[in-house]
Amino acid sequence: MMLAWQAFIRWKSLLAGSARFPDRDRFRVYRVSGGSTQQDVPPLLKKYFPDVEPGRSLKDFSLTGLLSGKYRLAGRPDKRNLSFFGKVKRFVVRHFLTDYEQVAGVFNLVDSVFLPSREKSWFTPGIHVVEMFRVHLPEFSVREISEYSHAFTNRVIWLLALFSRRRFMEREKGMTVFCNVTDPYLLKAYRLLHPGKTVCLRFHDMLEQVAAGKNPNALRKKLHDLISRKVIDRAESYHEADARRLDIAFRPNAVNGRVMEAVDSPARHYFYVFVGMYRSDGDRSRLDGLAEIRERAVRLFPSVAGYIREHVILSGQRFGNRIPYPAYLEMIGRSEIMVDMYRIDPGEGLSFRIPEALLLGRKVITNRLMVLDCDFYDPSRFFVIGHDSPGRLEAFLKGDFRPLSPEIRKRYDSREW
Repeated sequence: MMLAWQAFIRWKSLLAGSARFPDRDRFRVYRVSGGSTQQDVPPLLKKYFPDVEPGRSLKDFSLTGLLSGKYRLAGRPDKRNLSFFGKVKRFVVRHFLTDYEQVAGVFNLVDSVFLPSREKSWFTPGIHVVEMFRVHLPEFSVREISEYSHAFTNRVIWLLALFSRRRFMEREKGMTVFCNVTDPYLLKAYRLLHPGKTVCLRFHDMLEQVAAGKNPNALRKKLHDLISRKVIDRAESYHEADARRLDIAFRPNAVNGRVMEAVDSPARHYFYVFVGMYRSDGDRSRLDGLAEIRERAVRLFPSVAGYIREHVILSGQRFGNRIPYPAYLEMIGRSEIMVDMYRIDPGEGLSFRIPEALLLGRKVITNRLMVLDCDFYDPSRFFVIGHDSPGRLEAFLKGDFRPLSPEIRKRYDSREW
């Protein structure tokens, strides 16, 4: 209910002609989760509340101050290693205080629905994904959309759109893509205010992640109901099996061929590069399957030991410790081999690493067994952990590289979308 009220506050501000939060520069927010630097602050939180002080813990706040509402907090404090008094404070924060990280998310959803869209707009969760799509889809205006979603709050947003559609409606034609947005009321609200847009819903994560705990058959029915009612025009997934389950189009991840040509370097500074996140803060086993391959490669070619780059971070460091996507592209453009290791599930689908490697013309070491059934697979290009014998590594590294056919390259070039 409290966050629905925040949606109303944001809508009222837009109705008055201001996209700026009143007194936001004097509105200090203390972040009690995540990292301790300004780089660790989520971009959406910083956008709506610039005065954020990160790195705080519950010890920094008195219980009376928390109960009185004196402090504005963002995030949820860790429950580990808390004293009894700390657990009491955490209970107060979780059940009685507004989480301003969620407030920023609600403000973002309201803005995404009510503010004018560009002729080609792309809304996606995650600043790292925003960066990728901005590079590979330069003709689109790519913006971050909050992953926070609450059914009641989204209904309020729809009701506000219904009430004020004469004020906010834009009739310009164009195309809008929403990634991983499954709430029908957000999509209905957008359609009300942007009737001229062709709206596409794209899933770029596995169904189990996008619709955790939901019945796939129910989601399939909901998607086709949205299409039949003209709320959205079409839906697609990056994951072929999910596309079949939902009876929607399959479109794999793709990258911009012109961009990949620009970053491709004739010089090699790395033997291989891997950049990614651990499976979770408690599970750091993501690269375990790579250890034997790394050791064998170093035995075969001792000099490569100093030319291996692995950058793996915790999810709580995903803002401050991540490598910006343009910098990452420069790294792989100077790498001899690319490594692609699944993060959560062996069947999670093809990451962007695969089309990056295909269009760069790089060999790939991966543990994604699904590549064996893909149209681009060739043993000269792929060493598949869990399928190939470690003894094949030497022949793979020394062997000639079979180039892709132009037809297959086009399927993984986003310029062909």
